[in-house]
Amino acid sequence: MDTPSFGPDTVLIGSSKKAHRPGCQHNDDTMIRSGEHTGWGWVPRVGPEQWLRISEAHPLRATHGDTSRVAIQRCKHCSRA
Repeated sequence: MDTPSFGPDTVLIGSSKKAHRPGCQHNDDTMIRSGEHTGWGWVPRVGPEQWLRISEAHPLRATHGDTSRVAIQRCKHCSRA
């Protein structure tokens, strides 16, 4: 089952504990949405301030998908966007 595309303010979280934005070269949004890439969690609406605060002191826990996933750092490629 395929879900709608992730919005631009969605944060994707994989096993590396890094936060990624949709379209990042480190993931495949379509495969995550379809369930082919398991183990990913996400948060649908993350504001700019919350994105910038992601760290060990301010982890971001997934609210959808694999909700055990927690991001403690931002992807450097996504951070430049």
